[in-house]
Amino acid sequence: MLKRKRAQSTLEYIAVFAAIVGAIIIFAYLKLKPAVENVMDSSATKITTATSDFTAQSTK
Repeated sequence: MLKRKRAQSTLEYIAVFAAIVGAIIIFAYLKLKPAVENVMDSSATKITTATSDFTAQSTK
C-alpha cells in the first residue's frame, strides 16, 4: 500500500512540474514574440534600404 501512495505522489509532482514548465513556455512565447518581430522588421528594412542604395549607385 505504501508503494502505491508513493507512486501517486510522484505522479502528482510530475503533473505540477509539467504545468509550471508549460506556463513558463507560454509566458516566454507571448513576451518574446513581439521583440523578435521587431528585430526581424528592422533587419528587413535595413536590408531593403541597403539593396536600394546599392542598386541606385550601380546604375550611375
